[in-house]
Amino acid sequence: MFKFDKRFLRILVPLGILALGIVIFIILKGTGPAVEAEPSAEKIWPISAIRVSKEDFQPKIIEYGSIVAGNQADLRSLVSGRIVNVGERLFEGAIINEGDLIVGIDRHDYELELVDRKAAVTEVLTRISETKAELVSETKLLSISKSQLSLRKKDMNRRQKLVKQGTTSRKSVDDSIIAFNEASKAATLRNQTIIRLKNRLKQYQASAKRAQSAYSLAKRNLEETRLLAPFNGFLANVDASIGQYVRSTDRLARLIQSDRLEVRFRLSESDFGGLLDNVNGTSQNKVSVPDGLIGRKIEVTWKVGKKNLSFEAIIERLGAEIDSTSGGIDIFARLLGLNFTTPLRPGAFVAVGIPGRIYNDVIKIPRSALLDNKYLFIIREGRLKRFNVEIVQLGPDWVLISDDKLDGELVAVKPFPEMAEGLKVESR
Repeated sequence: MFKFDKRFLRILVPLGILALGIVIFIILKGTGPAVEAEPSAEKIWPISAIRVSKEDFQPKIIEYGSIVAGNQADLRSLVSGRIVNVGERLFEGAIINEGDLIVGIDRHDYELELVDRKAAVTEVLTRISETKAELVSETKLLSISKSQLSLRKKDMNRRQKLVKQGTTSRKSVDDSIIAFNEASKAATLRNQTIIRLKNRLKQYQASAKRAQSAYSLAKRNLEETRLLAPFNGFLANVDASIGQYVRSTDRLARLIQSDRLEVRFRLSESDFGGLLDNVNGTSQNKVSVPDGLIGRKIEVTWKVGKKNLSFEAIIERLGAEIDSTSGGIDIFARLLGLNFTTPLRPGAFVAVGIPGRIYNDVIKIPRSALLDNKYLFIIREGRLKRFNVEIVQLGPDWVLISDDKLDGELVAVKPFPEMAEGLKVESR
């Protein structure tokens, strides 16, 4: 009996405490003041926005290219021989002025050759002088022979008349005929001698031209034993030293013109087409290079460590071929304002900024503001409103829009997932 009552008390005490708590809660709730529920406030979303307006905009096309030599020359020895001296600045990367000595070849053999060629010219000119003197003498003797021939002929005719009259002997006539023949023979021999002398003179004159040509060549070879720089520039691939034997085909160095560097870059098909503003031509099949591209100034930026060196360049020509895979075309632009102190060299990787076409009366917005490439959100009276747009041009981080209704509007530029029509926002 005692055990039974103890278990009963263990159950009854917790139930009593619970019942008492419920009664107290009911009493407190019934006697407490009534609380009316307050309506929840609408959330205001902070948003980044800009006010846009119409303007004229000229985008800049950014491409990448490399510096190439606009003019360079392989410096080769023009004659064969042993190098006996070299220029003071004949080393890799050295700055060379026009006319500076590159190498000097041993002159001894070429000086002897020049003396020999000069002697040959003198010899043939002397022979020409002698032949001309003989020709003058033979011409005078021919004149005398012709005069003697004329007298002998008159004498022969007179004696033939006299023999018919019987006043002279037959022997006298025969003697006159013999004398006439001798005079005729002498005149003929003189004439042949003159012809032979004239032909010999022509041969000597031809030999004189040949000798003078050989002399000029020997003189030039002697002068070309000194290899000089053809223009200002810096040296590369130097391969020459004193005592080295070189042939006329050996390259001793490469000279890059310092003030004639170019940047070579490639324009995509779309960018190239965008630059073709004015194309001259009579038909679509016959067009010339666009005036708006050739001669256009561009900006070239060379990044060296943390520094950016900027240069001005001007587009001079297009590449000879178009890339069949991408449709891109190579462009060559000449760098302006270069001198010996310019650190830029061929092979440098550079960024190129090309001014694009000018868009008039357009609205420029950040590309992040455009959604699905067809609409954006504007803010009117503190709420978002969807606005469909007509795109003029898409840039890397901007969009050009042509719509007068958007002029002066406040445009949301940083969208977020909760954006929707009518959402209450606050621009910041």
